[in-house]
Amino acid sequence: MTLMQWQDSYSVGVPLIDSDHKILVDLINQLFDAKETGQASDVVGSVLNVLLEYTETHFTREERLMARGGYPDLDAHIVEHKALRDKVRAIRTRFLQGERSVVGDDVLEFLKDWLTGHILTRDSSYRPWVEKVELAAGEMLLGFDIDDDEEEDSFA
Repeated sequence: MTLMQWQDSYSVGVPLIDSDHKILVDLINQLFDAKETGQASDVVGSVLNVLLEYTETHFTREERLMARGGYPDLDAHIVEHKALRDKVRAIRTRFLQGERSVVGDDVLEFLKDWLTGHILTRDSSYRPWVEKVELAAGEMLLGFDIDDDEEEDSFA
């Protein structure tokens, strides 16, 4: 089952960012599917973890591209990113504290609407500034915590 489908209109013309956006769409669909099919809470929890981590990674890369390209509305864009990070982090925290119903239809619709609205309005506006910007291989990994030795959260 899917909640949202990738559309060509979501493309911002930057392959790396478009790929990130497709992954975010897929993660929202995985969360929807886990909820709709009544999968165990550890599955929902794992998808929430990945969604939060990938959101952080994507925003870090996107903000780096905008900064490199000299995008004039970068500060406002960062504020919007922070608001979504905080919202996803709060959802995850509530879920970890045992509030399993936090991942309901309203949250899924919020994530879907936020992502599509953000891509179609805010992200599409930076295209002229970032479409020619290139990141070095190491910069593409910004936001990934590849040395994370902490234990995984438990969802049992």
